[in-house]
Amino acid sequence: MTGFVLLFAVACLGGVIATVGDRIGMKVGKSRLSLFNLRPRQTATLVSVATGMVASFSTLMLLIALDGQLRKGLFSLDEIQQDLSQAQADLESTRSEKDVAQSNLEASTKLQEEAQLRLRETNRSLRSAAAREEEILASLGDTQEQLEIVSEQAGSLRDEIFGLRDERQALVDEQATVRAQIAQRDQEIAQRNEELAAQSETLKLSTEELQARNQQIAEREQEIVVQEARLEELQVQQRFLDQQIAQLENDFDSLRLGNLAIRRGENLEVILARSNTEEAARLAVESALLRANRNALREIWPGLQEANDFALVFDPAELREIVDTTFDERTYAIIVSSAANYVVDEPCVNDIINRSGEPCLLVNVRAVVNEVLYGTGSLVSSVQLEPSDLTADNLRERVAALTARAELQAERRGVIYPSPLVARRQSNAVNIFRNRVEAYGRPIELQAIASQPIYTLGPVFLELTAVENGRVLFRTFMETQPPERG
Repeated sequence: MTGFVLLFAVACLGGVIATVGDRIGMKVGKSRLSLFNLRPRQTATLVSVATGMVASFSTLMLLIALDGQLRKGLFSLDEIQQDLSQAQADLESTRSEKDVAQSNLEASTKLQEEAQLRLRETNRSLRSAAAREEEILASLGDTQEQLEIVSEQAGSLRDEIFGLRDERQALVDEQATVRAQIAQRDQEIAQRNEELAAQSETLKLSTEELQARNQQIAEREQEIVVQEARLEELQVQQRFLDQQIAQLENDFDSLRLGNLAIRRGENLEVILARSNTEEAARLAVESALLRANRNALREIWPGLQEANDFALVFDPAELREIVDTTFDERTYAIIVSSAANYVVDEPCVNDIINRSGEPCLLVNVRAVVNEVLYGTGSLVSSVQLEPSDLTADNLRERVAALTARAELQAERRGVIYPSPLVARRQSNAVNIFRNRVEAYGRPIELQAIASQPIYTLGPVFLELTAVENGRVLFRTFMETQPPERG
C-alpha cells in the first residue's frame, strides 16, 4: 500500500513540476531573456532543461527521503549482495548439516528399534527363566522328599548288609577253593600233556582223559555261575527276612510291656486329596489327623464308643510344609503313621480320656504324589528257574520268593501298600501256571508283571509270566495249552 501512495505522490509532484517548468519556460520565452549570451529560444530551452533536471532530482530526493529501503538499496547494494551471498552459503551449509543430522537421526531410530527388539527378547527370556525357576523349585521339593525316603531305606539296607557279609564271605571262600581246585587241575592237565608228549603210545587214552577233565572244569564253572545267581537271590531274601526279624524284635519288645496295639511305622490313616487352594489342603490334612486319632484311640482302647479326645503329637512344621506344597491340583496321598510302639490300655491315653493328660501318641505326617510307579506290563521282579527247581514244592517256594521280591521292590519304589495281588487273587490261576511251568521241563525265567497301573497308594497288581530267551511262553489267565516239552 505504501508503494502505491509513493507512486501517486511522485506522479502528482511530476505534474506540478512540469506545470511550473512550462510556465517558467513560457515566461522566459515571452520575456525574451538571454542567459550566457544565448538566444532567447536557446535560453528558454536551457531553462526547460534545467527545470526538468530539477524536477527529476527533486523526485529522486523525495523518493530517497520518503523510502528507507530505496535509500538503502541505492547506497548499500554491494553490502546487501555480499550479505545475500553469505546467507546463501550459510543456507547450503545448514542444509548439508540438516542432511547429516537426518541420516544420524535415521540411524539412531534404527538402533533404537533394534534395542527395543533385543529388550523384548530379553523380557521373554526372563519370563521363561522365571517359569523354569518355578519348575526347578517344585522338582527340588519332590527331590528332597524322595531323598528323605531314600535315606530311610539306605539306613535299613545298611543294617541288612552287615547281616549278609558273613554268608557272602563263606560263599567267596568256597568260590576261592573251587578256583584253586581248578588251577590245580589245570596244572595236572599240563603235566599230563607233557607225559602225553613223552608217551606217544598212550596218546588216545590221555586225550580222552583230558577231555573228561575239561568237561569237569566246565561243569564246575557252571556251578560257580549258578551259585553266584543263587547268592544274589539269597541276598534279596535275606534283606526281606532281616526286615521281618527287625519288625518282630520291635514287636517283641513292645509285647514284654503289654499287648501291642500299634506298631512303630504302622499307618494309622491314609487318604487321597486333591486341592487347588491352601484352605482345601489344610482341611485335607486336618481330616487325615482326625481319622488317624480316632483309629489310634480305638486300637489302644478296644470298645471305645466315642473317640473325640485328641491324643496325637506331631511336628507343626511338617504340617505347614505339607499344606504349602499340596494345593497344586495334583492328587496326594496324605499318610499319618505311628512313630513308636503302643500297647493296649496305654496309660497316657487313659489320662487323655479322663481329661487329665496331654496328647502323647507320636505320629509322622507326610504327603506323596499318588502317581503311576509301574505302568501296565512293567517288570516288577524276576527269578531264574533251573531244572532242579521244576518240582511242585520247589516251584511253590520259587513263586513265593518271586512275589516276596516284587513286594520288596514295590516298597523300595515307594508304594504305600505293597502287598501283591497275584492273578486277581485267584489261586486256581496260579496253580495252573505252576503246572504249566513244571510240565515245560526246561530252564526258564519267571517274571512278575504289572497287570494294571500301580500307583503310589497301591495295591500291587501282578500277573505271572514264563519267558524263555525273551519270548513269552505262557502267563496266568492264558487260555492256550502249555507248549510241549522239547
